[in-house]
Amino acid sequence: MARSVLLSSAQVALYVNGNQFGRVNGFSYQVDTPRKKIGTVDSQIPWELATGQTHVSGNMVVYRTQLDGGAEGPGMVAPIEELPTEKYFSMVLVDLTTQVVIFQADFCSVESQQWSVNSKSLIMGQITWSALTYQNEVRPLGPDPHRGQNDNPTTPTGDIFTG
Repeated sequence: MARSVLLSSAQVALYVNGNQFGRVNGFSYQVDTPRKKIGTVDSQIPWELATGQTHVSGNMVVYRTQLDGGAEGPGMVAPIEELPTEKYFSMVLVDLTTQVVIFQADFCSVESQQWSVNSKSLIMGQITWSALTYQNEVRPLGPDPHRGQNDNPTTPTGDIFTG
């Protein structure tokens, strides 16, 4: 029997700071790669499209569990009294059947978190984040220009996976 090439969400796991974050109901991300039109004096159409800064952002919908600490629990957000010293976090989406990294974002920061507490329902939250860098299975994990770590481009190390 042939294996499907389509990815199923049930076969994908999210890791935050190297630990599996199993309370995710939904995960979405957006990568904006803006282009600026460069024109010339004698032409009505642009001569070239120049690249701008890439922006990576997204959100995740999560279930709240007992004593999990919300976004502060896994280290995505510092407690309010420690916000000035907050550190970035990393996220990795992995296809569990092939162990291929589908999406990785480093130097992430939570922009907002919103929680819904309704009677006779599960407590759910939406965490909106942005990141400085990202990569996927097209660009294998490799040296990060911001960090200078992870010298082996095929083996995830450091704060991405534990063990």
